[in-house]
Amino acid sequence: MAAAIAITMMADIVPPEKRTTIFLYLTASVLVAEMIAPIMAARLMEKSDWLPLLLALGIQQVGICIAFFFPETLHLRNLPEPKDGADQGIEMKPLPPKGGYFTLKAQLHNFHVAYTFLRSDWTLGLVVFTFMANRLGRQAITLLVRYASKRYGWEIKKAAYLLSLRAATNLAAVAVFLPLVNWCLLRRLRMPAHWADLWIARGSIILTTISFFVMGIAAYPALLVVGLLIYNMGSGYNAAMRSVAIHVVGGQSSPDVGKMMSTIAVVESIGVMIAGPLFSQLFQWGMDLGSAWLGLPYLASVLVLGMMTVVTFAISVKDQDVGYVEVQGEDEEDFGNELGRSSALEDDVPPRHVP
Repeated sequence: MAAAIAITMMADIVPPEKRTTIFLYLTASVLVAEMIAPIMAARLMEKSDWLPLLLALGIQQVGICIAFFFPETLHLRNLPEPKDGADQGIEMKPLPPKGGYFTLKAQLHNFHVAYTFLRSDWTLGLVVFTFMANRLGRQAITLLVRYASKRYGWEIKKAAYLLSLRAATNLAAVAVFLPLVNWCLLRRLRMPAHWADLWIARGSIILTTISFFVMGIAAYPALLVVGLLIYNMGSGYNAAMRSVAIHVVGGQSSPDVGKMMSTIAVVESIGVMIAGPLFSQLFQWGMDLGSAWLGLPYLASVLVLGMMTVVTFAISVKDQDVGYVEVQGEDEEDFGNELGRSSALEDDVPPRHVP
């Protein structure tokens, strides 16, 4: 939920054409932390097993303290509300059931509201479904160390180097390669921001599907590394599809962006809940069948991600995203007000909104 709130705040202040890039940089910052933290923990554990835990607690408290100073983000952009905002406000803010927000009846009511929200637009439902399927399919990557250890007879500590390789190449992909692709789609091919995001998501899921197939049949370590590199090139799906989700829900000015992000967080958790025991069982079956079948979880992921690829190509985004308008300085604001008054005196035709 904290991640959903943070992404919603970023969506408030980031223009549509920069959303995917900013979300990719957010992913890159997490990867940097994942690369640094194990090294720091290993060094601190040489002195005491408690030092990493105490340091982690301190870092978390610093983050919480910083969060208290976050400003409200709605006023940091100047966007018109949807025309039917008043009606939507009545529908989307129903009275809570008697007994409070935390009763079983209230939670069932919340699920019903979320279900009604997704049914309002089939494209919206497809977008949310892809997040659950994506998390379900990608969960097989958590078996990487066990898979390499069993298939190639490696020690666990040797197989663990694959995690460092994955983190380093993934960081390069989300910080350099994918933002460059996004820039090319926007500047060179002149695509609208939402179409560029959708094509990045489509390309990412295709690469991910190919990567799992390669890893599933990898009889040699070199082939596994190649599959891992392809997987990292497809790391832009979450960032790009989140930006598409914001567009589908009505754009940056929509009051339902927060609801969309929290719904995505819930369905991703459902995907993890299903995938964890499922892939563990598939891996166990693969070991029983022989080393050639150890890649069974990855091959199963190919089926899930292949279906999701078809769904992703069925998603179509309309040119409805509300344009981003930066908050003006005092001089620009005065000039804009004066210009608006002059236009109003000339004729009674209301000014056009330029998207």
